[in-house]
Amino acid sequence: MLGSLQRFMITEESLNKTWFIDIDGTIVKHLYNKDIDSAISSLGKDSHTLETPIEKSVSFLKELPEDDTVVLTTARDGKHKDHTERMLRHFGVRYDRIMFDLRAGPRYLINDIKPVGTAGNTDPINTAYSLNVERDEGIDLKV
Repeated sequence: MLGSLQRFMITEESLNKTWFIDIDGTIVKHLYNKDIDSAISSLGKDSHTLETPIEKSVSFLKELPEDDTVVLTTARDGKHKDHTERMLRHFGVRYDRIMFDLRAGPRYLINDIKPVGTAGNTDPINTAYSLNVERDEGIDLKV
């Protein structure tokens, strides 16, 4: 799948993109909700300092075009919103929205195919892609 995603990213298709990216194990080293609870309990407002960024993912997000939308997804409890937002600011992670309280199981993205001519395109444009990354290894794509 990686090859297909990279081919899509380098095509002449110039529509703005929306990126749905998981937080734990993708942008920062994976933590469970109980680990975040412990960090908050012991460090309070400094709990975010116990998080570990995955540098290549943070760099990837910084390289995305400003016109693209970044939606972060997470199974983190909504009660960890303040902690998570402090952590993301601390590491300079760019995002537009965060979806909390998601299930930890598989996530599916379903979207329509843009027909010829709807975006100045001469071929139909697929608009749904996915990429699985190894936990805590980060995003290994070039924008």
